[in-house]
Amino acid sequence: MEIIIGVVFLVVLVVLALYIGLQKKGVVEDDVMPMIHTSGIYSVIRKSPRENLHPAKPALDDLRAFISVQTADTGGAPLSGNDKVTILTHYQERLEAMIALIEKSDREGVQRYQVVPCRGEGPCNGFRDKAFFVTREDIYHHPELIPPFYPGCGCALKPETEKMLSAETEHFRIGQDDERFRLPSWKHIKKVNG
Repeated sequence: MEIIIGVVFLVVLVVLALYIGLQKKGVVEDDVMPMIHTSGIYSVIRKSPRENLHPAKPALDDLRAFISVQTADTGGAPLSGNDKVTILTHYQERLEAMIALIEKSDREGVQRYQVVPCRGEGPCNGFRDKAFFVTREDIYHHPELIPPFYPGCGCALKPETEKMLSAETEHFRIGQDDERFRLPSWKHIKKVNG
């Protein structure tokens, strides 16, 4: 009889150990798996383009020195002292707006931007002929692709949506070797209207 009680006791202990072991394994899986499943898509954490901006873009002091000695813009329009201040302020505001847009778009997973050309005549005329784009990876490696390209430039970036990407439009990537797709030199200057 003692042997039967001993065997039953041993079987109960083994079953209890298995039950507890399976419960702990289930807890570990429940703790780990939902974190993966509920996290949604995995996004790449990107560094702000602000960190790599210089020397790709001219420093504020360099721009100020360049603008201060100009008497006319690239198109020949005369520049007053107020025009020069406006041009410099415009450049700073546009650059900050584009960096903020890229930072916001990074949180939304945007991978490609359409280049919206500025109005009027100027060094960015070539961007009006076709639809140009730049990828987020391009911006990471080449922050000079962030508008404005020169003081007074009104170009901008527009985050592309899936609808824009699937449109039957021919897109060209800026910064390619072909001369038509090169960026204008930052040493242009354009009078800012308004």
